Amino acid sequence: MDFLMTMIEPYRAVIKEEWKKVKEELKDETKIVFPMTASRDTALHLAVYSGGEEPLRTLLVGIFEMDEAFWRNSAGNTPLHEAATVGNLAAVKLLVEYKKEDLVAENIYGETPLFRAARCGHLEIVNYILEDCEDFFSRCSRHWTNRKGNPIIHAAIQSQKFDVVLKLTEFDKSLLEMTNLEGKTALHVLANMPSAFQSGYPMKFFESIIYNRKTQNPSS
Repeated sequence: MDFLMTMIEPYRAVIKEEWKKVKEELKDETKIVFPMTASRDTALHLAVYSGGEEPLRTLLVGIFEMDEAFWRNSAGNTPLHEAATVGNLAAVKLLVEYKKEDLVAENIYGETPLFRAARCGHLEIVNYILEDCEDFFSRCSRHWTNRKGNPIIHAAIQSQKFDVVLKLTEFDKSLLEMTNLEGKTALHVLANMPSAFQSGYPMKFFESIIYNRKTQNPSS
């Protein structure tokens, strides 16, 4: 039977979110590491959408070695990028344990897994990376801007993920001074989003970041 034909059933199982069947169908290492979608997602990229550890844990045990070309999909995302994007903390922890250097891996947009998690508003994952991972990885400069020069704190504000923004400013107050290519700081970006103030949350955020900014720059 043609190899591509053997991938049909695992793919169907993934689409239907039949995760037990996915584990049964993907006992062969070759199938685990082979791209399954037009976006070149492997079973590892797709497994994180389960919302838990399985079937990712079982799939990771089943691979001995994986070609770096297959470790990333067409967007340059590693499985860790995908887990951070969908908010699967259990999968993030497994993948960090498996390959922690992916914490500072950038996709084709210049985004690390932390940048993705912040932009998507996954506070638990942001907390985990900043507080529980080694400083070498949590404080890497790659996290703070993407390839277009947009700072991580701006991305979180633009997505109206204000709890994440507060966490980022508590972690490193200097992020408030970062500017995009137009020279705008986080405060400038927020001030240009009047719709964001309807919830009332940004006012608390505004007060907090102004306080953080003053504690960083007492003379200002």
